[in-house]
Amino acid sequence: MKKKPNDNKFHSGASLIEVLIALLVFSIGLQGIASLQYQAIKENFDSSQRSQAVWAAQELVARIQANELGREAGGYLVNDFTADCDSEPDPYCADTTTDAEGCDATQMATFDVWETFCSSSSSPLNLTASISCVDAGCPAESDYQLTLQWSSKAVADDTQDMTDDEDAREALIRQQFIQVFRP
Repeated sequence: MKKKPNDNKFHSGASLIEVLIALLVFSIGLQGIASLQYQAIKENFDSSQRSQAVWAAQELVARIQANELGREAGGYLVNDFTADCDSEPDPYCADTTTDAEGCDATQMATFDVWETFCSSSSSPLNLTASISCVDAGCPAESDYQLTLQWSSKAVADDTQDMTDDEDAREALIRQQFIQVFRP
C-alpha cells in the first residue's frame, strides 16, 4: 500500500500574505481610533471654551445686577470689548486694595468687566464682549443683551471637514453666546 504524502507540512502556520492582510486591517483600525481620539480632544477643547464663556456671562450678569448705580450711569454698556489683561484698570477696584474705597460706580463697572474676562488665565481665544440695552434710551426696566464671541477649533460643518485644504479644516471659527437678561 502506497502512502499519500503529508499535505499538512505545506499548510502549517500563516502565509506572508495572510500576515500582511492582518497587519493592514489592524493598522486601519488603529488609524480610526487615532482619528476619533483627535476629534474627541478637539471637541473637548471647544466644550471647555463654551463653559468658560457661559461662566463669564453669568459672572458679569451678577456683577451688573449688584451695581445698580454703575448700570444706570451706562458703565456696563460696551461694544466689542476685547480685554487687555496685561494692564490693570486704574483705579484697581478690588476690595483687597485701598483703591477700591475711592472707586465710583462707573469705575467699578469698568473694573467688573475687566476682571470678569481677565481673572481666568484660561479664557477662550480672542474673546470679545458686547453689552447693550434692548430698548432704545435704556430705561430702568430695560432688558440687556450680553454677546460673547470667541475663536473655536470646532468644525464649522461637514463640508469644511471634507475639504482637501488642511488650513481650511483646521481654521478657527467664531462661536457666539447671547444672553438677554433683566437686571
